[in-house]
Amino acid sequence: MFKITEDCIENKIMEQYYTSDAKEGSEEFKQLIKKFEAEPQFKFRMRDEDQVVYYIGYSDDCTKKSGFDPLDMFGEYYGCLDIQYLNEKGEYERL
Repeated sequence: MFKITEDCIENKIMEQYYTSDAKEGSEEFKQLIKKFEAEPQFKFRMRDEDQVVYYIGYSDDCTKKSGFDPLDMFGEYYGCLDIQYLNEKGEYERL
């Protein structure tokens, strides 16, 4: 699961959740949100080919297994080609 918290192009705050594990609005989706909020989250940003940051958000995974979900399920639709996660040094690192 992940959530988009900031649209950097339109400069607006968001709080939209996404997952491929449950239908949005279902009870299972609501339970996944609760679980997501209770567990560690990993900050990410998505950029276009010119390295302009489009979106910032948080994911429950920052590995190749499902760390690409934000890009695959949301970012590519808006032209994002890159996802980076904030590492323990406070620097963004490309996945």
